[in-house]
Amino acid sequence: MGRCVIIGAGELDQKFLTDFFWRQDDFIICADGGFYYAREAGVRPDLLMGDQDSFSEGFPAGIPALTCRPEKDDSDMLLAVKEGIARGYRDFVLLGATGGRFDHTLANLQTIAYGLEEGAFVMIADQYNMVTMLRNGSVVLPRMEGYYLSVFSYTENCVGVTLEGVKYPLEKAKLTNWFPLGLSNEIVAESARVTVEVGTLVVVVSKDRRR
Repeated sequence: MGRCVIIGAGELDQKFLTDFFWRQDDFIICADGGFYYAREAGVRPDLLMGDQDSFSEGFPAGIPALTCRPEKDDSDMLLAVKEGIARGYRDFVLLGATGGRFDHTLANLQTIAYGLEEGAFVMIADQYNMVTMLRNGSVVLPRMEGYYLSVFSYTENCVGVTLEGVKYPLEKAKLTNWFPLGLSNEIVAESARVTVEVGTLVVVVSKDRRR
């Protein structure tokens, strides 16, 4: 199955969206006001979703749309992820999921955790950051010039955290969700391996904003 890319209404650099590594089989969902970004970038979504609180002119004709009531428990982004999972997708990238209201950014972080619960890989990406989560497993990350690697415990504790190929290695360390020990590491080998034996680990690859 291909990948599901969801465009949200957070901050989203237009050039980043235009130059994004699109795949031919991507299934593209615009979560409410994310359609503004898609329209400006010339990206045609396969589905529009949301309560239209950030897209006041209404969804256009000619594109399949699912409209929901503003009074709901799920965010527009989470609804889009649920729809993608229902359609069989297990690989998600969320664009326009950061910036703007910080509560929405936190909600989108929890959406990554929801994906884990449903057996799906979810990653948030913007022009400076890539964010995902790892549970009871390992991931290999390539070295990218100018980028930092940070890891944080999403659960109360993460046990058996090992970082290999980095400037500040860890071996079977315990991280907590109240102390940022894993902030701002650097990948010094061709790739780094991040492992957590027990717990859910937030994995962030990011670079500084240009000044």
